Amino acid sequence: MSESASHPLETLEAAAEQMETLLSSARRRVWLQTRCRVLNSLPEFHLAQHLSRVARRTRHPDLRILIDDDLELKRTQPRLVQTASRLSSSISVRCYAPEQETPGTLLLVVDRHSWLYLIQHQGQVGLRSEDDDPPGTHSAAEDYEAEWAVSSEALELRRLSI
Repeated sequence: MSESASHPLETLEAAAEQMETLLSSARRRVWLQTRCRVLNSLPEFHLAQHLSRVARRTRHPDLRILIDDDLELKRTQPRLVQTASRLSSSISVRCYAPEQETPGTLLLVVDRHSWLYLIQHQGQVGLRSEDDDPPGTHSAAEDYEAEWAVSSEALELRRLSI
């Protein structure tokens, strides 16, 4: 278990490290829900590589990204967008519905055992991460599913056939 609410930069670095650790253990499911500004504030980590690895090594991967602004994602995270486009049958990208509250948070759910929650508010950053917590992961997955159910397709990331 890890909880942190120290200096914002240190907390963001810790979040990126913990996300890297959780993602490297992913076998089938990776669900990410975030605002672009939160994702972009993190030090570099290898999200696209981890999603690609899971998609290629798993028969039925469950890879989802729920974002607030697909155009911003396309502009600021080109490697992630390229991976999602190339593996469009394995990676689903959706956008919050316009009426959905989108606070400065990031939720990562990995398989059935790990989760991470990061919040940014008024210059403060809070982090909570669990790497072996099936009940907590189930609860985080239910929260994610509720947001996913009312979201819509990421129009900027559609593959258009001509």
